[in-house]
Amino acid sequence: MKTKGNIMFKRLFILAIMALALYYALLFAKSPQSTNLETGRVPEASGIARSLLDDDILFCHNDSGGEASVFALDTQGKLRAELRLEGAINRDWEEIATARDPISKAAYIYVGEIGDNNARYKHLSFYRFLEPEISDSLITIRDYERIDFEYEDGPRDAEAFFVDPKSGDIYIISKREEQVGIYHLPYPQKTGSILNAKKLGQMRMNWVTAADISPNGKYILVKNYGGIKRFRRCRSIVKALSKKGKYLPYHLEPQGEAICFDARGKGYYTLSEASDSSPQALYYYK
Repeated sequence: MKTKGNIMFKRLFILAIMALALYYALLFAKSPQSTNLETGRVPEASGIARSLLDDDILFCHNDSGGEASVFALDTQGKLRAELRLEGAINRDWEEIATARDPISKAAYIYVGEIGDNNARYKHLSFYRFLEPEISDSLITIRDYERIDFEYEDGPRDAEAFFVDPKSGDIYIISKREEQVGIYHLPYPQKTGSILNAKKLGQMRMNWVTAADISPNGKYILVKNYGGIKRFRRCRSIVKALSKKGKYLPYHLEPQGEAICFDARGKGYYTLSEASDSSPQALYYYK
């Protein structure tokens, strides 16, 4: 949950790295496509993911005590539907991902209840449910699973995870360490018990706020407040993420905590929390 102290610290941190972010932005001449959102339902957008059923749909959500809902936006920034998880609670939803089950090939949405600013929650969760057809403006999701887990080395904050399209494994990247950790929940993730997320490695990044993997599983995007890095999969995902990575274009956002590949894995979207000084924009880089 957010506190005034945490919010102030985050804002000061963003200002401190702004110069670095602007430096990297100057390395790239091409500007992203910008689309202002035509809805005010996601002022604290903290995750974004591509639909697996409709190339024009993106899923996002609010964090820290917001509605227990996922919002379906089209790529023009219009709200198409609200997916309300009946009976669920949004304590601190921080990330969202989509993936097909490696056996059944069914399309699933995963929502990460993984935020923990003060590292005080022993158990965290993922909500997993079948991606619905967007046929109505309000869709109630009653049939969902909750995957509960704990970190093998104790509580910590995280805002980034992705699901490997090849294996169905979940990879979580922590946020606040000097070199953030890479944690692993292998497929199939059972429900009804507390799973153990094992630490497999570290990254040369910190303050990580979002991540995504391409549809073919070959590339991984990792974002922090100041920039975006792309990693090419090699022998393993952990080996790839332990390398330096390549900086990609990024237009500095007020508080950017969301990124995802497009449906073809050629471009990527970013979305920030809302700001008082400018419209809330969806950026697309190709």
